Amino acid sequence: MTVTPFPDTHADREQEPTAQARAYTWWKRFGGEHGWLGRRLHDIRMAPTYGWRLTAGWIKTVIVIAGCVLLYGFGTTVIDAARALPWSTPTGGDHTGLLATIDQPIRAYLTTHTRALPITAATAYSTWQVVGVVAFLLGYLRITPARLTWTAWGAATVTMVWIGTPEPGRQVAAGIALLAWTALSVLALRGISFTRPVFVDVNVDVPAPEVHAEIHLPPQLSPYKPYDPNPTQQPPSLN
Repeated sequence: MTVTPFPDTHADREQEPTAQARAYTWWKRFGGEHGWLGRRLHDIRMAPTYGWRLTAGWIKTVIVIAGCVLLYGFGTTVIDAARALPWSTPTGGDHTGLLATIDQPIRAYLTTHTRALPITAATAYSTWQVVGVVAFLLGYLRITPARLTWTAWGAATVTMVWIGTPEPGRQVAAGIALLAWTALSVLALRGISFTRPVFVDVNVDVPAPEVHAEIHLPPQLSPYKPYDPNPTQQPPSLN
């Protein structure tokens, strides 16, 4: 007795997925809602809602790196442009000599201390001026990093004036530089207050009300009287 097997149907045969199907499956896993690309796009869409504190870490990293690259390019361009300008000593129209008292020691300091460096004294002087102007303007706009830069710039300026001035007038020159920087700080550091803030603690905690469920039933009148062992009245006789 011979048994003839049934022919394989189209549904029973295992088919190899086509390249288009494999590509579609891969893209669905990669770019779908729960895929790698889908999660990144979700992070980007929710960044304005979450704010900087709750934004995904990879977005913060990209923003910081991009900001550093842009800042480096902008700073290099500004310094090159500043170095190309004729930075003459501002003492021609200075009849008081205050600007020269600050400017000449800085030039002398930079000339002396840049001889062994790849940077020239002119480039260092231009960088000092550009950093001071940018920090002053951004500090006036109440940007905290710029105000920190302005503070460091002022300390460096007073130090260079102190070192670059000869001994007889060193204290006077450093004092003039400090007063000039302090006067400009009135605008660059405007709005900063060192008074201790006063906090008023207002306790608005209200105890939660307590809810008790009680059921009150009206008194029930029983049709039967309670049992009396010594009745005063005898029940009527049936005879």
